[in-house]
Amino acid sequence: MSIDATLPIVGITMGDAGGIGPEIVARSLCAPDVLAACRPLLIGDAAVMNEARQLVGAPIRFRPVASVADARFEAGIIDMIDLANLPTGSYRRGGVDAACGQAFVETIRCSADLANRGEIAAVASGPTNKESMHAAGHIQYSGQTDIYAEMCNASTYFTVLVGGRSRVYLVSSHVSLREAINRVTQANVETVIRIADESLRELWKIEHPRIGVAGLNPHAGDGGLFGREEIEEVIPVVERLRAQGIDVRGPDPADSLYWAADQGEFDGIVGMYHDQGVIPLKRYGYVTVIAGTSIIRTTAGHGTAYDIAWQGRARSSVMERAIILAAELAALRQRPTASGR
Repeated sequence: MSIDATLPIVGITMGDAGGIGPEIVARSLCAPDVLAACRPLLIGDAAVMNEARQLVGAPIRFRPVASVADARFEAGIIDMIDLANLPTGSYRRGGVDAACGQAFVETIRCSADLANRGEIAAVASGPTNKESMHAAGHIQYSGQTDIYAEMCNASTYFTVLVGGRSRVYLVSSHVSLREAINRVTQANVETVIRIADESLRELWKIEHPRIGVAGLNPHAGDGGLFGREEIEEVIPVVERLRAQGIDVRGPDPADSLYWAADQGEFDGIVGMYHDQGVIPLKRYGYVTVIAGTSIIRTTAGHGTAYDIAWQGRARSSVMERAIILAAELAALRQRPTASGR
Protein backbone atom coordinates (compact mmCIF):
# COMPACT_ATOMS: atom_id res chain seq x y z
CA MET A 1 0.00 0.00 0.00
CA SER A 2 1.34 3.45 -0.96
CA ILE A 3 1.41 6.49 1.31
CA ASP A 4 -1.02 9.25 0.30
CA ALA A 5 0.45 10.82 -2.84
CA THR A 6 -0.94 14.25 -1.94
CA LEU A 7 1.30 14.50 1.12
CA PRO A 8 4.50 16.58 0.85
CA ILE A 9 7.80 14.79 0.40
CA VAL A 10 10.06 15.56 3.37
CA GLY A 11 13.75 14.78 3.15
CA ILE A 12 15.02 13.42 6.47
CA THR A 13 18.74 13.37 7.14
CA MET A 14 20.12 10.84 9.59
CA GLY A 15 22.38 13.35 11.37
CA ASP A 16 25.72 12.53 12.99
CA ALA A 17 26.25 8.77 12.76
CA GLY A 18 28.20 8.81 16.01
CA GLY A 19 25.28 10.30 17.93
CA ILE A 20 21.63 9.49 18.51
CA GLY A 21 20.54 10.70 15.07
CA PRO A 22 20.27 7.34 13.28
CA GLU A 23 18.27 5.66 16.05
CA ILE A 24 15.79 8.52 16.59
CA VAL A 25 15.32 8.86 12.84
CA ALA A 26 14.67 5.10 12.56
CA ARG A 27 12.08 5.32 15.33
CA SER A 28 10.50 8.43 13.81
CA LEU A 29 10.01 6.70 10.48
CA CYS A 30 7.70 4.20 12.21
CA ALA A 31 5.57 6.84 13.96
CA PRO A 32 1.96 6.92 12.67
CA ASP A 33 1.75 10.72 13.02
CA VAL A 34 4.86 11.13 10.86
CA LEU A 35 3.56 8.82 8.14
CA ALA A 36 0.19 10.61 8.23
CA ALA A 37 1.89 13.97 7.66
CA CYS A 38 4.36 13.31 4.85
CA ARG A 39 6.02 11.02 2.36
CA PRO A 40 9.45 10.51 3.99
CA LEU A 41 12.65 10.29 1.98
CA LEU A 42 15.66 9.26 4.06
CA ILE A 43 19.09 10.65 3.20
CA GLY A 44 22.27 9.18 4.66
CA ASP A 45 24.21 5.93 4.81
CA ALA A 46 22.16 2.75 4.44
CA ALA A 47 24.59 0.56 6.39
CA VAL A 48 24.43 2.90 9.38
CA MET A 49 20.65 3.19 9.20
CA ASN A 50 20.18 -0.57 8.98
CA GLU A 51 22.22 -1.01 12.16
CA ALA A 52 20.12 1.67 13.86
CA ARG A 53 16.91 0.03 12.63
CA GLN A 54 17.96 -3.29 14.11
CA LEU A 55 19.07 -1.63 17.37
CA VAL A 56 15.66 -0.06 18.04
CA GLY A 57 13.62 -2.87 16.50
CA ALA A 58 11.98 -0.63 13.91
CA PRO A 59 9.52 -2.69 11.79
CA ILE A 60 10.58 -1.07 8.50
CA ARG A 61 13.14 -1.63 5.80
CA PHE A 62 15.05 0.79 3.61
CA ARG A 63 14.99 0.76 -0.16
CA PRO A 64 17.86 2.62 -1.87
CA VAL A 65 16.75 4.81 -4.77
CA ALA A 66 18.89 6.71 -7.26
CA SER A 67 16.57 9.72 -7.31
CA VAL A 68 13.39 11.08 -5.78
CA ALA A 69 11.56 10.15 -8.98
CA ASP A 70 12.35 6.48 -8.27
CA ALA A 71 10.74 6.57 -4.80
CA ARG A 72 7.52 4.56 -4.38
CA PHE A 73 6.57 5.66 -0.84
CA GLU A 74 5.08 2.34 0.22
CA ALA A 75 3.96 1.56 3.75
CA GLY A 76 6.67 -0.19 5.77
CA ILE A 77 9.37 0.60 3.20
CA ILE A 78 11.35 3.82 3.48
CA ASP A 79 12.89 5.07 0.26
CA MET A 80 16.45 6.24 0.81
CA ILE A 81 19.14 8.20 -0.98
CA ASP A 82 22.12 6.11 0.11
CA LEU A 83 25.29 8.18 0.05
CA ALA A 84 27.30 5.16 1.24
CA ASN A 85 29.86 7.44 2.84
CA LEU A 86 30.46 5.69 6.18
CA PRO A 87 31.71 2.11 5.79
CA THR A 88 31.12 -0.12 8.80
CA GLY A 89 33.86 0.27 11.38
CA SER A 90 35.18 3.48 9.84
CA TYR A 91 33.77 5.88 12.40
CA ARG A 92 33.55 6.43 16.13
CA ARG A 93 30.32 6.04 18.05
CA GLY A 94 29.63 8.15 21.10
CA GLY A 95 32.10 10.95 20.44
CA VAL A 96 33.53 13.53 18.08
CA ASP A 97 34.71 12.02 14.80
CA ALA A 98 35.90 13.64 11.58
CA ALA A 99 34.50 10.88 9.36
CA CYS A 100 31.04 11.46 10.80
CA GLY A 101 31.46 15.20 10.36
CA GLN A 102 32.36 14.84 6.69
CA ALA A 103 29.50 12.39 6.10
CA PHE A 104 26.80 14.58 7.60
CA VAL A 105 28.04 17.66 5.75
CA GLU A 106 27.61 15.69 2.52
CA THR A 107 24.14 14.60 3.67
CA ILE A 108 23.11 18.16 4.47
CA ARG A 109 24.27 19.39 1.08
CA CYS A 110 22.40 16.59 -0.68
CA SER A 111 19.16 17.43 1.14
CA ALA A 112 19.53 21.15 0.42
CA ASP A 113 20.20 20.46 -3.25
CA LEU A 114 17.06 18.32 -3.53
CA ALA A 115 15.01 21.02 -1.83
CA ASN A 116 16.45 23.77 -4.02
CA ARG A 117 15.51 21.76 -7.11
CA GLY A 118 11.97 21.31 -5.81
CA GLU A 119 12.26 17.53 -5.67
CA ILE A 120 11.40 17.53 -1.97
CA ALA A 121 9.10 20.02 -0.24
CA ALA A 122 11.04 20.39 3.02
CA VAL A 123 13.90 19.01 5.09
CA ALA A 124 13.95 17.71 8.66
CA SER A 125 17.55 17.20 9.66
CA GLY A 126 18.87 14.87 12.31
CA PRO A 127 21.09 16.28 15.09
CA THR A 128 24.74 17.00 14.30
CA ASN A 129 27.79 18.16 16.22
CA LYS A 130 29.86 21.16 15.19
CA GLU A 131 33.04 19.70 16.70
CA SER A 132 32.83 16.72 14.35
CA MET A 133 32.17 19.11 11.47
CA HIS A 134 35.19 21.19 12.43
CA ALA A 135 37.32 18.06 12.83
CA ALA A 136 36.48 17.30 9.19
CA GLY A 137 37.83 20.70 8.19
CA HIS A 138 34.56 22.62 7.83
CA ILE A 139 35.55 25.27 10.35
CA GLN A 140 33.74 28.06 8.50
CA TYR A 141 30.37 26.80 9.79
CA SER A 142 29.05 27.23 13.31
CA GLY A 143 26.43 24.54 12.69
CA GLN A 144 24.38 22.86 10.01
CA THR A 145 22.06 25.86 9.66
CA ASP A 146 24.95 27.80 8.12
CA ILE A 147 25.32 25.16 5.41
CA TYR A 148 21.64 25.29 4.52
CA ALA A 149 21.79 29.09 4.36
CA GLU A 150 24.86 28.94 2.12
CA MET A 151 23.16 26.45 -0.19
CA CYS A 152 20.24 28.88 -0.48
CA ASN A 153 22.48 31.93 -0.98
CA ALA A 154 20.79 33.46 2.07
CA SER A 155 22.77 36.26 3.70
CA THR A 156 20.16 37.05 6.36
CA TYR A 157 18.63 34.05 8.12
CA PHE A 158 17.27 33.39 11.57
CA THR A 159 16.53 30.42 13.82
CA VAL A 160 13.00 30.24 15.22
CA LEU A 161 12.28 28.08 18.27
CA VAL A 162 8.94 26.26 18.21
CA GLY A 163 7.44 24.51 21.23
CA GLY A 164 3.85 24.04 22.29
CA ARG A 165 1.93 27.04 20.95
CA SER A 166 4.96 29.34 21.06
CA ARG A 167 7.23 30.51 18.26
CA VAL A 168 10.16 32.33 19.81
CA TYR A 169 12.61 34.79 18.23
CA LEU A 170 15.67 35.72 20.28
CA VAL A 171 17.47 39.06 20.21
CA SER A 172 20.62 37.19 21.27
CA SER A 173 21.41 33.52 21.69
CA HIS A 174 24.82 31.97 22.27
CA VAL A 175 26.56 34.82 24.05
CA SER A 176 27.31 35.63 27.68
CA LEU A 177 24.57 37.22 29.76
CA ARG A 178 26.59 40.42 29.94
CA GLU A 179 26.88 40.54 26.16
CA ALA A 180 23.19 39.68 25.84
CA ILE A 181 22.33 42.82 27.82
CA ASN A 182 24.57 44.89 25.55
CA ARG A 183 22.72 43.57 22.51
CA VAL A 184 19.34 44.87 23.66
CA THR A 185 19.43 47.93 21.42
CA GLN A 186 16.72 49.62 19.40
CA ALA A 187 18.32 48.44 16.16
CA ASN A 188 18.53 44.78 17.24
CA VAL A 189 15.06 44.69 18.76
CA GLU A 190 13.55 46.21 15.63
CA THR A 191 15.34 43.72 13.38
CA VAL A 192 14.03 40.74 15.31
CA ILE A 193 10.45 42.03 15.50
CA ARG A 194 10.47 42.57 11.75
CA ILE A 195 11.88 39.07 11.17
CA ALA A 196 9.15 37.65 13.39
CA ASP A 197 6.42 39.50 11.51
CA GLU A 198 7.78 38.51 8.09
CA SER A 199 8.39 34.85 8.89
CA LEU A 200 5.01 34.35 10.57
CA ARG A 201 3.45 35.61 7.37
CA GLU A 202 5.76 33.68 5.06
CA LEU A 203 6.19 30.33 6.84
CA TRP A 204 2.95 30.02 8.79
CA LYS A 205 0.79 32.08 6.39
CA ILE A 206 -0.64 34.17 9.23
CA GLU A 207 -2.06 37.30 7.63
CA HIS A 208 -1.99 39.47 10.76
CA PRO A 209 0.59 38.09 13.20
CA ARG A 210 0.33 39.06 16.86
CA ILE A 211 3.75 39.47 18.44
CA GLY A 212 4.54 39.76 22.14
CA VAL A 213 7.84 41.26 23.29
CA ALA A 214 9.43 40.19 26.56
CA GLY A 215 11.15 42.66 28.82
CA LEU A 216 14.81 42.19 29.64
CA ASN A 217 14.51 42.92 33.34
CA PRO A 218 12.24 41.49 36.05
CA HIS A 219 8.71 42.88 35.70
CA ALA A 220 9.86 44.42 32.38
CA GLY A 221 11.83 46.98 34.39
CA ASP A 222 8.84 48.06 36.51
CA GLY A 223 8.86 51.59 35.11
CA GLY A 224 12.63 51.96 35.41
CA LEU A 225 12.90 50.65 38.96
CA PHE A 226 14.79 47.53 37.83
CA GLY A 227 16.56 48.94 34.80
CA ARG A 228 15.98 51.35 31.94
CA GLU A 229 16.52 49.07 28.93
CA GLU A 230 12.78 48.71 28.39
CA ILE A 231 12.25 52.49 28.49
CA GLU A 232 15.21 53.41 26.32
CA GLU A 233 15.62 50.49 23.90
CA VAL A 234 12.39 48.47 23.65
CA ILE A 235 9.33 50.70 24.10
CA PRO A 236 10.34 53.21 21.41
CA VAL A 237 10.68 50.38 18.88
CA VAL A 238 7.36 48.78 19.81
CA GLU A 239 5.57 52.10 19.51
CA ARG A 240 7.25 52.92 16.19
CA LEU A 241 6.41 49.54 14.64
CA ARG A 242 2.85 49.60 15.91
CA ALA A 243 2.43 52.93 14.15
CA GLN A 244 3.65 51.23 10.98
CA GLY A 245 0.99 48.53 11.23
CA ILE A 246 2.80 45.65 12.94
CA ASP A 247 0.65 44.10 15.68
CA VAL A 248 3.26 44.05 18.43
CA ARG A 249 2.75 44.39 22.18
CA GLY A 250 5.12 44.89 25.07
CA PRO A 251 7.52 44.79 26.65
CA ASP A 252 5.71 42.51 29.08
CA PRO A 253 7.21 40.56 31.97
CA ALA A 254 8.57 37.33 30.54
CA ASP A 255 7.08 35.21 33.32
CA SER A 256 3.55 36.14 32.23
CA LEU A 257 4.20 36.54 28.50
CA TYR A 258 4.89 32.85 27.88
CA TRP A 259 1.77 31.89 29.79
CA ALA A 260 -0.23 34.26 27.59
CA ALA A 261 1.28 32.65 24.49
CA ASP A 262 0.23 29.23 25.78
CA GLN A 263 -3.32 30.58 25.96
CA GLY A 264 -3.16 31.62 22.31
CA GLU A 265 -2.77 35.39 22.74
CA PHE A 266 0.30 35.61 20.50
CA ASP A 267 1.52 34.04 17.28
CA GLY A 268 5.16 34.85 18.06
CA ILE A 269 7.29 35.97 20.99
CA VAL A 270 10.44 38.08 20.92
CA GLY A 271 12.73 37.10 23.78
CA MET A 272 15.77 39.05 24.85
CA TYR A 273 18.32 36.28 25.52
CA HIS A 274 18.91 32.54 25.30
CA ASP A 275 17.56 31.16 28.56
CA GLN A 276 14.54 33.48 28.53
CA GLY A 277 13.42 31.80 25.33
CA VAL A 278 14.75 28.28 25.66
CA ILE A 279 13.79 27.36 29.23
CA PRO A 280 10.01 27.77 28.68
CA LEU A 281 10.16 25.70 25.48
CA LYS A 282 12.18 22.88 27.05
CA ARG A 283 8.89 21.81 28.65
CA TYR A 284 7.77 20.62 25.23
CA GLY A 285 11.02 19.58 23.63
CA TYR A 286 11.33 22.29 21.07
CA VAL A 287 11.98 22.23 17.33
CA THR A 288 13.89 24.85 15.34
CA VAL A 289 13.01 26.31 11.95
CA ILE A 290 15.12 28.47 9.63
CA ALA A 291 13.52 31.76 8.62
CA GLY A 292 14.91 33.70 5.68
CA THR A 293 15.91 30.83 3.38
CA SER A 294 14.18 29.59 0.25
CA ILE A 295 13.79 26.06 1.64
CA ILE A 296 11.82 24.84 4.65
CA ARG A 297 14.12 23.16 7.11
CA THR A 298 13.49 22.01 10.68
CA THR A 299 15.46 20.08 13.25
CA ALA A 300 15.12 18.83 16.80
CA GLY A 301 16.18 21.36 19.42
CA HIS A 302 18.66 18.99 21.02
CA GLY A 303 22.10 17.65 20.21
CA THR A 304 23.79 14.36 19.43
CA ALA A 305 23.73 13.07 23.05
CA TYR A 306 26.96 11.11 22.62
CA ASP A 307 26.66 9.80 26.19
CA ILE A 308 23.65 7.64 25.30
CA ALA A 309 24.30 7.09 21.58
CA TRP A 310 23.85 3.60 20.16
CA GLN A 311 22.33 2.26 23.37
CA GLY A 312 18.74 2.20 22.12
CA ARG A 313 17.69 4.64 24.85
CA ALA A 314 17.17 7.86 22.90
CA ARG A 315 13.57 9.04 22.54
CA SER A 316 12.40 10.19 19.13
CA SER A 317 9.48 12.45 20.12
CA VAL A 318 11.22 15.75 19.28
CA MET A 319 12.55 14.44 15.97
CA GLU A 320 9.04 13.31 15.13
CA ARG A 321 7.74 16.81 15.83
CA ALA A 322 10.47 18.28 13.61
CA ILE A 323 9.38 16.07 10.70
CA ILE A 324 5.71 16.83 11.24
CA LEU A 325 6.36 20.57 11.45
CA ALA A 326 8.38 20.45 8.22
CA ALA A 327 5.43 18.70 6.57
CA GLU A 328 2.93 21.20 7.96
CA LEU A 329 4.93 24.18 6.75
CA ALA A 330 5.37 22.57 3.34
CA ALA A 331 1.60 22.04 3.08
CA LEU A 332 1.01 25.68 4.03
CA ARG A 333 3.45 26.82 1.36
CA GLN A 334 1.41 24.88 -1.18
CA ARG A 335 -1.67 26.82 -0.02
CA PRO A 336 -0.50 30.46 -0.20
CA THR A 337 -3.90 31.87 0.69
CA ALA A 338 -4.02 30.10 4.04
CA SER A 339 -4.49 32.41 7.00
CA GLY A 340 -4.86 30.14 10.00
CA ARG A 341 -3.10 30.38 13.32
